[in-house]
Amino acid sequence: MHRSNGWLARLRGLLPFGLYGVLLATVASTAAPAATKVGVDDPRDPAPVRPLASALVFDRFEHIKPRSMELKLTDASVQVEVAEHQPCPTRGILMDDEGGGTSPEPGQFCTVATLVAQVPNHPEFRQVIASLLTGDNGALATLHLALYQLEAGDGPPQLLLSGYTGGAHCCTVSALVGADRTGTWHVSALPPQDGDGVSGVVDIKHDNGRQLIFLDERFNYRFESYVWSVKPIVIYEYTQGQLRNVTTQPAYRPFLRAYFRHDFAPNNMSGFDHGAVNGFLAAYVANSANLGQLQAGWQFMLRHYNRKTDNTGVVWCALDKSVWSRAGQEDCPAPYVRTVPYPQQLALFLLQTGYITHAQCVALGYDPEKIQQAQEQVITRTTARWKAAHP
Repeated sequence: MHRSNGWLARLRGLLPFGLYGVLLATVASTAAPAATKVGVDDPRDPAPVRPLASALVFDRFEHIKPRSMELKLTDASVQVEVAEHQPCPTRGILMDDEGGGTSPEPGQFCTVATLVAQVPNHPEFRQVIASLLTGDNGALATLHLALYQLEAGDGPPQLLLSGYTGGAHCCTVSALVGADRTGTWHVSALPPQDGDGVSGVVDIKHDNGRQLIFLDERFNYRFESYVWSVKPIVIYEYTQGQLRNVTTQPAYRPFLRAYFRHDFAPNNMSGFDHGAVNGFLAAYVANSANLGQLQAGWQFMLRHYNRKTDNTGVVWCALDKSVWSRAGQEDCPAPYVRTVPYPQQLALFLLQTGYITHAQCVALGYDPEKIQQAQEQVITRTTARWKAAHP
């Protein structure tokens, strides 16, 4: 398994969602810079921002029963109302379509947590947070809330809600609730993260700013198995009810480069079992793109990726689906299965996930439209030959 270093240990408890446990991929050149010794209080460490107020509503693992509670800060009030034996909700602030959205059976009852927020000159905000897993039914095994002042000025604070859904490799879900200057309330879902941990806010540049750092879970399982998947980081800021991805802003490049020097040296690849480096390299290229060093990262990947394995299962069929059944197959017949090469998979994935532009993808040699046209031409020719051979 990949070997961690001192930087990962120092990140424990500092960044949200156990970021210390995952490599952060950034690149400044095709060769990794020499590691630099830094002190425990090095200014490149993000400074944790303490919440203005916080509370633990429920923790099944610590045997803390659900309880209604209120957080007050000057004129702002945040209440969590907990009600037992309620019809199980299908939606909530921490229950979305992909995560906690469910269709309860008729007659199912749950313990339900509801958020009630009040600030001056705004209407009251009331919405179900989630059902709590107190028995056999429920979406969350924990529920935590914290008030932060994420924007400069004297506006109302924002509430950060987080909870753990349970399950293998899963998942802390979280959301921000805040009101803008017009009096409108906003709920901003944050990216789900592996594991059980309370989300937090940091000040990356030590300038009284407020950022949230997440791992991009879309890289999980995409190019390697879970244990060998490496995920790039994403940096967010919150402004007027909107969550903004600010990872590529030049102000954060020193932070990204600092972690690259310690966690992404080429010899780190030797710690990947049986050459399972393609997940590492995917994150490497993604963060290279974030730093404006896409070509350098891409060339590094081309020199080091494992050409002998393909753990992605990304394929296409050279035979039109309309004749599969005539060939006695429900799926694409094996002789016509074509595997997509790793560099092509990576380029199209980075385009799909927003790490590179269409023009950059084309410059790497992978024009999505031309790839699609070429595949269609192959399918047309191959299918015509098959039909001629099977009148």
